[in-house]
Formats: sequence, structure tokens, C-alpha cells
Amino acid sequence: MFLDTEDFINKFELSTGMFTMNKLIAYIERYEKEYLVSLLGVDLYNEFMTDLNMGLPQSPNFDALYNAINEDWNHTIITSRGIIDMLTGFVYFEYAKDLINQQTPFGNVNPKSENSEVASTVYNMMYNRYNESVKSYTNIQKYIYKHRGADTGQLVSITMTTPGTNITSGVYDVVGGSGSLAKLNVVSDGLGVVQSVDIDTKGIDYKIGDQISVDEGNLDLVVNVDYVGVGNYDLFNGQRKQYTTWL
Repeated sequence: MFLDTEDFINKFELSTGMFTMNKLIAYIERYEKEYLVSLLGVDLYNEFMTDLNMGLPQSPNFDALYNAINEDWNHTIITSRGIIDMLTGFVYFEYAKDLINQQTPFGNVNPKSENSEVASTVYNMMYNRYNESVKSYTNIQKYIYKHRGADTGQLVSITMTTPGTNITSGVYDVVGGSGSLAKLNVVSDGLGVVQSVDIDTKGIDYKIGDQISVDEGNLDLVVNVDYVGVGNYDLFNGQRKQYTTWL
């Protein structure tokens, strides 16, 4: 799960306790996947879930969707607070609207309070939470459309398997492998032996298992491509979602 009960604080604060915590967990489990599949479509959702490591996306394309978005496009602004904020609002809505009615041994009842009055639908905050999540939802989909040709096969994780020699520290174009346009940041010692290699420019179209290098020194640096960026937005087949009538 992306969410846990501790996410429901501040703006998304819910009444929780020892008798309701398991219920909230059940709502998270029920609605997280449902809303994500609706957002991305089945194919892109499956690729998104496969890309996760410790609950976070690895690939640049999915990282862009996961985090906040602020972009101009065709004289409009694409703004999303990110997937976690979106999911929290949707689960808040599903949970809060069901609390309006409670099931008892005598049937479905409306709860009452001695010290306060249950808010009418006009003043109920759950609709505001829902509408804000829909804004993020629709803008994430707009971002996908805007970047429909987003690059895949970008370098994400690499391992140096053979240290190169006679190489000066610097940024060099990658040679070898399936892709193009990548650059590596090479750090060597005073004798020209490579100590570490980092990704400077991710490039495109590389594949896991590619052996890459740089055209410098004794041409003996070997770097293995461990993971490449996925998130082909052409797989998008999500569904549009409307606002509620309570604005």
C-alpha cells in the first residue's frame, strides 16, 4: 500500500481509534488500486507497480507522475499535488461518506451527537477533498498526454565491473550498449584508475544488461546497466473522472 493510517492528519484528519483503525486500513486496501487503475489504465498501472522499489518509483517517467507537477501547457496550468496526496483525498472521501450511515443490529442508522450537529452535504469537507483529488487526477492525465512520447530506456542504475585505467576525471559520452545520448561522470585517482562512475545524462533506449564504457584512456572501463527507465505513456488507457456536484 502507498498509504497508511498516519497519512490521515492535518487537512485529511479523520476520527480514528482502536475500533476504527482496521476499518480505515480496509478502505485503503480497497480503493488505492481502484483509483490508480482508473487513473493510469491497466497496462500503465502494471508497469508502474513493477517499477516500484521500496514503495517509490525508480524511472524518471513514473517519478514525474508520483511527485507534484507544475507546468504550463496551451495557456493552461497543469498542477498536481502528487499521487499520495491524490489517493489520500479519495480514500478520505470514500471513508467519510460511509460514516454518515452506520449499520447496526437494527438496520442502517444516521449517527447523532449530543454536543454538535452533523454537517449537511453543503458544508461537508469530504467533497472538497474529493474535488481537489480530482484536480490532481485529471492533471496527471494531462501530463501524460503532453509527454506522450516520453523517453524510455534511460539509465537509472549502473555498476562498474572493470575499473578503467589512464582516464582523467570528467564527464564523457557513453559508447556501447543499445541506446544513445548518455554521459557518465568518471572519477579517477591520481594514477588514472577509475574509482567511481555515476550517471550524468540518462540517454535513451538502453537495455538492462548492456555493457557500456567511455572512449577514453586504455578503453578498458566496463560498466553494467542494472536498470533502465520504463513508463511508456503510450500504454495509457485510463478513464476520465468528473468532479462532484458539490463545489
